Amino acid sequence: MKTQICLTLLILGAASSVLKASDTDQKLKEAKQLVERISEAQPPRETGSGRTPEQAIKEYKESGKEPGIRLEIHPVPPPAL
Repeated sequence: MKTQICLTLLILGAASSVLKASDTDQKLKEAKQLVERISEAQPPRETGSGRTPEQAIKEYKESGKEPGIRLEIHPVPPPAL
């Protein structure tokens, strides 16, 4: 029983210290700046074909049938005798 109480207090203490550290505005601003620097440092993703996603969508739409479910009806063959 004492072990459970000690573990509970330890967990609550750890959780409250984490919340206090993340609640400060300075830490939040630093985290946002870090995320912005990381995102700026990453090169833009390129597709292997060299075309943009918008071009690919346009080519797909112009390529043939409209997307969607189609019901094709085939005639039933006569029964074999």
